[in-house]
Amino acid sequence: MKNIYRSIACSIVIILSLLMLLAGVSCKSNESPTPIKEKTKSFIWKISSETTSVYLLGSVHVASKDLYPLDSAIENAFTSAKYLVVEVNTNNISQDEAMQLLVDYGLYAEGEMLSKHLPADLYNKLQEQLQKFGINMALLDGYRPFVAYNMMSQLLLESLGYKFAYGIDLYFMDKADKSGKNILDLETAEYQMSLISSIPDEIMIDMIQYDIDNPELEKYLQELFTAWEDGDVAEMEIITFEALVQQPELEPYYEMMYDQRNLKMLEKIEEFLADDEIYFVVVGAGHLVGENGLINLLKNKGYKVEQLYDSD
Repeated sequence: MKNIYRSIACSIVIILSLLMLLAGVSCKSNESPTPIKEKTKSFIWKISSETTSVYLLGSVHVASKDLYPLDSAIENAFTSAKYLVVEVNTNNISQDEAMQLLVDYGLYAEGEMLSKHLPADLYNKLQEQLQKFGINMALLDGYRPFVAYNMMSQLLLESLGYKFAYGIDLYFMDKADKSGKNILDLETAEYQMSLISSIPDEIMIDMIQYDIDNPELEKYLQELFTAWEDGDVAEMEIITFEALVQQPELEPYYEMMYDQRNLKMLEKIEEFLADDEIYFVVVGAGHLVGENGLINLLKNKGYKVEQLYDSD
């Protein structure tokens, strides 16, 4: 599970939002822009049809405040668009709705407990890890391993300064709300929860076992954000799929979390390209790269696909 954190940062957004509600953490953006290094390529593409353009931005769902300000190419594309399109508009999900999703998809049946499914030593390690962040294990003991894993990863990321509140998705959702720009969804919260909850418990337990003692998390995250800031598609592809190369048994997970979703997203994006309005689409960066990534899929469909530069 060497690089699973980097895949999470580029993969699915809803579980991060819901777990922050479970932990009682605010999901409102509080980014405080600070200067970042000059760069040329941006992790955004302009997709052109005969009638319109769609801007496709690869997002990282958790980030640090040092990611801001964003490139002018990204900000200008957002300003020019009539619609913001995201995976799921988490600003529209109430706390009650979020908790109901966690109950429906993450809660064990009555009588089942996480402590019965984790090895005793791993359960104790997880308990110790969560206690460091002020989280009582009793809060999670009724939930399945994917909830515990994502809670743990969320807290570890936050301890290093990487927060959902600084994520690119939330940044643009808040910006759209303030400016009155319409926000559209590519997916639903329930669909995303159904996906992540379908990952076998055994895989999630293995992920907890490895990542709870991972000493290189910060290094992995730095590599991820360097690739994103440099607009480095090749490196982002390596980051996204390295775990799959090392562990082919993860193929069903990757197919479900990336390939299948990419095809569904492609259908929606093609609908936008048939319109005459400009759309600004924000999805996890991992969905853009690779043979079955959105950039390649759109090129194969015959659309003009251009990666933008900071000065564009």
